[in-house]
Amino acid sequence: MSAAPAASDPANYDKLGRRVWRVGTLSYTRTQLVGVFFWLLWGDFCLHLMDNGVIPTLVPLQLERMGASKALIGLVMGTIVNVMYFAIVPVVSTMSDRYRSRLGRRRPFLPFATFPLAVFLVLLGFSQQIARLAQGWMPGLLGDVPVLSIALVLAATFFLIVKFFDLFPQSVYYYMWADVVPPEVMGVFGALFRVFYAAGSLVFNYFLISLAKEHPEEIYMLSAGLYLVAFILIVLMVREGQYPPPEPVKQAAAESGRVAAFIELSKLYLRECFSRGFWWKFFLMSAAFQAGYQPLVGNLVFLGKEIFGDTPEGLAAYGKILAHRDIIWIFIYLALTPIMLKLHPLKAAIGGLLLMSGSSLVAFLFVRGPLSFEICTLATFISVALYLGGTQALNPRMLPREKFGQFASAGAMIFRITVALAAFGAGWMLDHVASNRYVFLWLSGFTALGLAMAVLVYRDWKKLGGEEGYVPPT
Repeated sequence: MSAAPAASDPANYDKLGRRVWRVGTLSYTRTQLVGVFFWLLWGDFCLHLMDNGVIPTLVPLQLERMGASKALIGLVMGTIVNVMYFAIVPVVSTMSDRYRSRLGRRRPFLPFATFPLAVFLVLLGFSQQIARLAQGWMPGLLGDVPVLSIALVLAATFFLIVKFFDLFPQSVYYYMWADVVPPEVMGVFGALFRVFYAAGSLVFNYFLISLAKEHPEEIYMLSAGLYLVAFILIVLMVREGQYPPPEPVKQAAAESGRVAAFIELSKLYLRECFSRGFWWKFFLMSAAFQAGYQPLVGNLVFLGKEIFGDTPEGLAAYGKILAHRDIIWIFIYLALTPIMLKLHPLKAAIGGLLLMSGSSLVAFLFVRGPLSFEICTLATFISVALYLGGTQALNPRMLPREKFGQFASAGAMIFRITVALAAFGAGWMLDHVASNRYVFLWLSGFTALGLAMAVLVYRDWKKLGGEEGYVPPT
């Protein structure tokens, strides 16, 4: 019976002798914990059907068919987006850390973005049809402009609006984890998160990518609808606990008005997040991975088209390889679930970056046709899965919990500005080389840099207490 363990460890059991898990002022029975996992993971599935399937595959192909070069695609999808994130995410993140309401500090930011994101995602899918209508409405202004040129401007604009609203769930949604998921199951949740991440991508790559050339509008509409429903349900079904009052700004600044208070908060933000070398190494480790991985995700479809052809059948063949990748990812993430209960994510980062740098270098050297593309691509993405699954709980294990959003956004600032430069640089490179397989060499170089940073972070982490006694330096 459960009475005996309740007596020996009463803090972990309720009055009925049921096991409970706690985070902040929240406590969960097993059934309640499963419910929280379900709603967060369902939202993750729908988010990554859009972010890991629809956007990195449909949008580059859509822009290319409208006449965009790879450098322009990288500028729109990488550089501008990441500069926008760099400027706005720290503000939103710090605001959410300090915000207090009946709904909590994270959930109030989600409804604001959900509906307009879904609307503009649908408009993005209908960019060419809207361009024709605009030309008919304004013949004097647009009559001599090619429809595809108008559509390119509209598609780029709609895409950037989508990504503007996407920055709210892409930041605040992830900060909810540290607030609502108990620390002792964070590693399990992180691995399951990656399972659902891969499942969203799998659904797109196996069932939808073959329709991308002839029926993109329907795919955009489906993705937008699922996203809208998922995030409304998260707001309704996942509750936050009570938080202590935020640290007050200095009295003199508060009395001088909002501008002085904002300046004081900005100075405090920069001092706390960027005055220690440890955090620079930690942020650069993640930034190096993202600077290599994001251009790979954004440009791999062009290598697939180069090898399999720009036809529905070619896209289907490419999509089947990515679907095989997603299936392998699911098994890897499930296998990592019990392992991550014991393995620290910083150690997983070192192993994943080492494998990634080596496998992507091999891919660059040996990809020549369909078979070598499939083998090398799957090998590279296996190493990516080991890194992503192994490090999903890295931020919750390393960052100060009280200022989690603040430090997470500081890391995002570094990787966003890095990816902003890398996205355009990779696109420019691919416009000037003989084959798109150079994107693998790009990944290899940046993950080697990330590995060097990870080793330095690991050395400092050991000095700060390591596995048993680590305390974030603040």
